[in-house]
Amino acid sequence: MPEWLHGLEAWHDFYVFAGTAAATLVGLMFVVAALGQRSLATEEGSRATRALFTPIVVFFVSVIVVSMLMLIPGTAPSTLGALLAALAAGGLIYMFASGALTFWRNSQLGFDDLAWYVALPYIGYAAIGAAAAEIWKASALGLYIAAASMILLLLIGIRNAWDLVVYSVRQTGD
Repeated sequence: MPEWLHGLEAWHDFYVFAGTAAATLVGLMFVVAALGQRSLATEEGSRATRALFTPIVVFFVSVIVVSMLMLIPGTAPSTLGALLAALAAGGLIYMFASGALTFWRNSQLGFDDLAWYVALPYIGYAAIGAAAAEIWKASALGLYIAAASMILLLLIGIRNAWDLVVYSVRQTGD
């Protein structure tokens, strides 16, 4: 087995776990949507959904896709690097198009929300791009960067989902 594939194989369990966790969390987002149904149905809720809620699902789906790509047997580093680069570019474009930064600017959200809803997701997708470049070169560093970006996207998604659950519960209590 080539050294590249041996190194990638060592990450098998990590990506199975990360992908499973992300898939489970996508399912839980349906519960979050049901809890916040009343507040998400308003015009403001619709903008918040586009800017804050839907990106959480995209973060979890990104983790699932990266996990699946990393688990494809016998993938050449250049192929995997190109696929991860496409995902990173798509994630960065999506973050821009989601309007999260504009929503933050026009709302009463704090700087911690700027970090969690805007800055850290950009960093996560940029890290996937850096991982793609390293993986293209068959560097083991790329595997570590990819893993770190998956952990970051999972943590962002979990924190932001919790934030929206708390917000929705407060709105329903009013």
